Amino acid sequence: MIFYGSKARGDDSDLSDCNLYLLAHPTDQLRASFIQEISEALDFLDTSAAVSLVAGDFDSLSYRMRIFEPTAVHLCELGQVVYGKHQLETIKKEWDSIKQKGFQRKIIVNYLDNRCKFYKSIKSKNTKEDISRIERIISLNLQMWIFNNIIDISPTEICFMDIPNRLYSLVKFLYNNEATDDVNLLIEIYKEIHELKQTIRMTLPYSEDNLSRIKESIQMIQGLSNTITNRV
Repeated sequence: MIFYGSKARGDDSDLSDCNLYLLAHPTDQLRASFIQEISEALDFLDTSAAVSLVAGDFDSLSYRMRIFEPTAVHLCELGQVVYGKHQLETIKKEWDSIKQKGFQRKIIVNYLDNRCKFYKSIKSKNTKEDISRIERIISLNLQMWIFNNIIDISPTEICFMDIPNRLYSLVKFLYNNEATDDVNLLIEIYKEIHELKQTIRMTLPYSEDNLSRIKESIQMIQGLSNTITNRV
Protein backbone atom coordinates (compact mmCIF):
# COMPACT_ATOMS: atom_id res chain seq x y z
CA MET A 1 0.00 0.00 0.00
CA ILE A 2 1.44 3.35 -1.11
CA PHE A 3 0.65 6.72 0.46
CA TYR A 4 0.87 9.60 -2.03
CA GLY A 5 -0.70 12.95 -2.86
CA SER A 6 -0.63 16.28 -1.02
CA LYS A 7 -0.84 14.78 2.49
CA ALA A 8 2.14 12.52 1.74
CA ARG A 9 4.09 15.49 0.33
CA GLY A 10 3.14 17.79 3.21
CA ASP A 11 1.59 20.53 1.05
CA ASP A 12 -2.03 19.63 1.85
CA SER A 13 -4.84 21.94 2.88
CA ASP A 14 -8.03 21.50 4.90
CA LEU A 15 -9.75 20.43 1.66
CA SER A 16 -7.20 17.72 0.75
CA ASP A 17 -8.05 14.04 0.84
CA CYS A 18 -5.84 11.10 1.82
CA ASN A 19 -4.60 9.23 -1.29
CA LEU A 20 -3.69 5.55 -1.10
CA TYR A 21 -2.71 3.16 -3.88
CA LEU A 22 -3.16 -0.54 -3.15
CA LEU A 23 -1.20 -3.13 -5.11
CA ALA A 24 -3.31 -6.28 -5.11
CA HIS A 25 -3.66 -9.55 -6.99
CA PRO A 26 -6.00 -9.31 -10.02
CA THR A 27 -8.28 -12.08 -8.72
CA ASP A 28 -8.92 -10.12 -5.52
CA GLN A 29 -9.83 -7.04 -7.53
CA LEU A 30 -12.47 -9.02 -9.44
CA ARG A 31 -14.49 -9.41 -6.26
CA ALA A 32 -17.22 -6.77 -6.15
CA SER A 33 -16.72 -6.20 -2.43
CA PHE A 34 -12.92 -5.88 -2.57
CA ILE A 35 -12.53 -2.09 -2.54
CA GLN A 36 -15.39 -1.71 -0.06
CA GLU A 37 -13.74 -4.14 2.36
CA ILE A 38 -10.40 -2.33 2.17
CA SER A 39 -12.09 1.06 2.53
CA GLU A 40 -13.88 -0.10 5.67
CA ALA A 41 -10.58 -1.33 7.10
CA LEU A 42 -9.18 2.18 6.60
CA ASP A 43 -12.07 4.02 8.22
CA PHE A 44 -9.81 5.09 11.09
CA LEU A 45 -8.02 7.41 8.64
CA ASP A 46 -11.21 9.29 7.85
CA THR A 47 -11.16 11.42 10.97
CA SER A 48 -9.45 14.41 9.35
CA ALA A 49 -9.94 13.85 5.60
CA ALA A 50 -11.74 11.76 3.03
CA VAL A 51 -9.83 8.63 1.99
CA SER A 52 -9.33 8.10 -1.74
CA LEU A 53 -8.30 4.50 -2.45
CA VAL A 54 -7.21 3.16 -5.84
CA ALA A 55 -6.24 -0.47 -6.48
CA GLY A 56 -4.08 -1.99 -9.19
CA ASP A 57 -1.84 -4.99 -9.83
CA PHE A 58 1.94 -5.13 -10.18
CA ASP A 59 1.95 -5.95 -13.92
CA SER A 60 -0.33 -3.01 -14.70
CA LEU A 61 1.76 -0.60 -12.64
CA SER A 62 4.95 -1.92 -14.21
CA TYR A 63 3.56 -1.29 -17.71
CA ARG A 64 2.47 2.22 -16.77
CA MET A 65 5.97 2.89 -15.41
CA ARG A 66 7.53 1.73 -18.67
CA ILE A 67 5.44 4.13 -20.73
CA PHE A 68 5.95 6.99 -18.21
CA GLU A 69 2.26 7.38 -17.31
CA PRO A 70 2.08 10.38 -14.92
CA THR A 71 0.25 8.73 -12.00
CA ALA A 72 2.65 5.77 -12.04
CA VAL A 73 5.61 8.18 -12.12
CA HIS A 74 4.08 10.11 -9.21
CA LEU A 75 3.80 6.90 -7.16
CA CYS A 76 7.40 5.92 -7.92
CA GLU A 77 8.92 9.35 -7.35
CA LEU A 78 7.01 10.53 -4.28
CA GLY A 79 5.04 7.56 -2.93
CA GLN A 80 5.62 6.41 0.64
CA VAL A 81 5.17 2.87 1.91
CA VAL A 82 2.31 2.12 4.30
CA TYR A 83 2.54 -1.67 4.09
CA GLY A 84 4.73 -4.00 2.03
CA LYS A 85 8.12 -2.31 2.20
CA HIS A 86 10.01 -4.83 0.07
CA GLN A 87 7.57 -4.64 -2.83
CA LEU A 88 7.79 -0.85 -2.99
CA GLU A 89 11.58 -1.12 -2.97
CA THR A 90 11.33 -3.50 -5.95
CA ILE A 91 9.06 -1.07 -7.79
CA LYS A 92 11.34 1.91 -7.18
CA LYS A 93 14.42 -0.08 -8.24
CA GLU A 94 12.67 -0.97 -11.51
CA TRP A 95 11.66 2.67 -11.98
CA ASP A 96 15.23 3.91 -11.46
CA SER A 97 16.28 1.68 -14.35
CA ILE A 98 13.35 2.62 -16.58
CA LYS A 99 13.67 6.39 -16.27
CA GLN A 100 17.20 6.31 -17.68
CA LYS A 101 15.84 5.00 -20.99
CA GLY A 102 13.26 7.66 -21.83
CA PHE A 103 9.77 7.28 -23.30
CA GLN A 104 8.01 7.04 -26.66
CA ARG A 105 5.55 9.88 -27.07
CA LYS A 106 3.15 8.01 -29.33
CA ILE A 107 2.71 5.17 -26.84
CA ILE A 108 2.00 7.37 -23.83
CA VAL A 109 -0.30 9.71 -25.79
CA ASN A 110 -2.30 6.75 -27.10
CA TYR A 111 -2.62 5.40 -23.57
CA LEU A 112 -3.82 8.75 -22.21
CA ASP A 113 -6.23 9.17 -25.13
CA ASN A 114 -7.79 5.77 -24.39
CA ARG A 115 -8.16 6.74 -20.73
CA CYS A 116 -9.81 9.97 -21.79
CA LYS A 117 -12.29 8.07 -23.99
CA PHE A 118 -13.04 5.76 -21.07
CA TYR A 119 -13.92 8.66 -18.75
CA LYS A 120 -16.03 10.28 -21.46
CA SER A 121 -18.03 7.04 -21.76
CA ILE A 122 -18.86 6.89 -18.04
CA LYS A 123 -22.35 7.92 -16.97
CA SER A 124 -21.98 9.70 -13.64
CA LYS A 125 -24.34 8.68 -10.84
CA ASN A 126 -24.35 12.06 -9.14
CA THR A 127 -22.96 15.59 -9.20
CA LYS A 128 -19.83 14.69 -7.22
CA GLU A 129 -18.91 11.91 -9.65
CA ASP A 130 -19.54 14.19 -12.63
CA ILE A 131 -17.17 16.81 -11.25
CA SER A 132 -14.42 14.21 -10.75
CA ARG A 133 -15.02 12.78 -14.23
CA ILE A 134 -14.75 16.19 -15.91
CA GLU A 135 -11.61 17.04 -13.94
CA ARG A 136 -10.00 13.79 -15.09
CA ILE A 137 -10.93 14.36 -18.74
CA ILE A 138 -9.42 17.85 -18.70
CA SER A 139 -6.23 16.74 -16.94
CA LEU A 140 -5.72 13.94 -19.47
CA ASN A 141 -6.10 16.39 -22.34
CA LEU A 142 -3.56 18.72 -20.75
CA GLN A 143 -1.14 15.83 -20.26
CA MET A 144 -1.54 14.82 -23.90
CA TRP A 145 -0.86 18.39 -24.98
CA ILE A 146 2.36 18.46 -22.95
CA PHE A 147 3.63 15.15 -24.36
CA ASN A 148 2.77 16.28 -27.89
CA ASN A 149 4.21 19.80 -27.72
CA ILE A 150 7.04 20.03 -25.16
CA ILE A 151 10.38 18.78 -26.46
CA ASP A 152 12.33 18.13 -23.24
CA ILE A 153 10.30 16.59 -20.42
CA SER A 154 11.99 15.36 -17.25
CA PRO A 155 10.64 12.60 -14.96
CA THR A 156 9.99 15.32 -12.37
CA GLU A 157 7.78 17.23 -14.84
CA ILE A 158 5.89 14.02 -15.66
CA CYS A 159 5.36 13.45 -11.92
CA PHE A 160 4.05 17.02 -11.60
CA MET A 161 1.51 16.38 -14.39
CA ASP A 162 -0.38 14.23 -11.86
CA ILE A 163 -0.40 16.95 -9.16
CA PRO A 164 -3.14 19.54 -9.86
CA ASN A 165 -1.45 22.71 -8.58
CA ARG A 166 1.86 21.73 -10.18
CA LEU A 167 0.21 20.84 -13.49
CA TYR A 168 -1.26 24.33 -13.41
CA SER A 169 2.19 25.85 -12.78
CA LEU A 170 3.79 23.80 -15.56
CA VAL A 171 1.34 25.04 -18.18
CA LYS A 172 1.03 28.62 -16.94
CA PHE A 173 4.70 29.34 -16.26
CA LEU A 174 7.16 26.70 -17.51
CA TYR A 175 5.38 26.09 -20.83
CA ASN A 176 3.88 29.56 -21.24
CA ASN A 177 5.72 30.20 -24.53
CA GLU A 178 4.25 27.05 -26.09
CA ALA A 179 0.75 27.36 -24.62
CA THR A 180 -1.95 28.67 -26.97
CA ASP A 181 -5.00 30.67 -25.92
CA ASP A 182 -7.03 27.45 -25.98
CA VAL A 183 -4.57 25.71 -23.66
CA ASN A 184 -4.48 28.66 -21.28
CA LEU A 185 -8.27 28.65 -21.13
CA LEU A 186 -8.31 24.90 -20.55
CA ILE A 187 -5.86 25.11 -17.64
CA GLU A 188 -7.99 27.83 -16.00
CA ILE A 189 -11.07 25.61 -16.39
CA TYR A 190 -9.08 22.76 -14.86
CA LYS A 191 -8.13 24.91 -11.87
CA GLU A 192 -11.77 25.92 -11.38
CA ILE A 193 -13.13 22.38 -11.57
CA HIS A 194 -10.42 21.09 -9.19
CA GLU A 195 -11.27 23.78 -6.64
CA LEU A 196 -14.94 22.95 -7.08
CA LYS A 197 -14.23 19.26 -6.42
CA GLN A 198 -12.36 20.12 -3.22
CA THR A 199 -15.05 22.52 -2.03
CA ILE A 200 -17.86 20.05 -2.64
CA ARG A 201 -16.44 17.79 0.08
CA MET A 202 -16.93 20.58 2.60
CA THR A 203 -20.45 21.61 1.55
CA LEU A 204 -22.34 18.33 1.99
CA PRO A 205 -25.24 18.15 2.42
CA TYR A 206 -26.03 20.67 -0.30
CA SER A 207 -28.55 23.43 -0.05
CA GLU A 208 -30.76 23.81 -3.12
CA ASP A 209 -28.98 27.06 -3.98
CA ASN A 210 -25.52 25.47 -3.73
CA LEU A 211 -26.56 22.48 -5.82
CA SER A 212 -28.05 24.71 -8.48
CA ARG A 213 -24.87 26.79 -8.73
CA ILE A 214 -22.70 23.67 -8.90
CA LYS A 215 -24.80 22.23 -11.74
CA GLU A 216 -24.60 25.51 -13.65
CA SER A 217 -20.80 25.51 -13.25
CA ILE A 218 -20.57 21.91 -14.49
CA GLN A 219 -22.69 22.66 -17.55
CA MET A 220 -20.55 25.68 -18.41
CA ILE A 221 -17.29 23.76 -17.93
CA GLN A 222 -18.56 20.77 -19.93
CA GLY A 223 -19.46 23.00 -22.85
CA LEU A 224 -16.14 24.84 -22.80
CA SER A 225 -14.00 21.73 -22.32
CA ASN A 226 -15.77 19.83 -25.12
CA THR A 227 -15.12 22.71 -27.49
CA ILE A 228 -11.51 23.20 -26.45
CA THR A 229 -10.43 19.57 -26.19
CA ASN A 230 -11.71 18.90 -29.68
CA ARG A 231 -9.35 21.63 -30.89
CA VAL A 232 -6.28 20.91 -28.73
